[in-house]
Amino acid sequence: MPEQRYAVESVQHRVMGRQIRLRFTDDIELRLTPAEASSLSLELVAVSRGISPEREIYMSPIASDDAFNGRVVDSGMRILMRAEEIELDWPSVEKLAANLAACIG
Repeated sequence: MPEQRYAVESVQHRVMGRQIRLRFTDDIELRLTPAEASSLSLELVAVSRGISPEREIYMSPIASDDAFNGRVVDSGMRILMRAEEIELDWPSVEKLAANLAACIG
């Protein structure tokens, strides 16, 4: 089983309210609104199961300075954030989608 290379948690922003934090490293994280997290979760499921023909998922969350840029490859997805590339296999993509959905609640 590959090592999980991210963390997903619900956090509270003092102005924007509840957000979902997707952290890849201490320096690389996204803060998503619940609607953005839901959309990203659904998109990840669709590409991982072959339901969607899309080969790339791009999202620039309203509360983040960084963007989610994931490219579909045969083995899973490559996520480029800043200059770092994070590779997730298909089971890890499905787990990320499930973790996002669980935080939405």
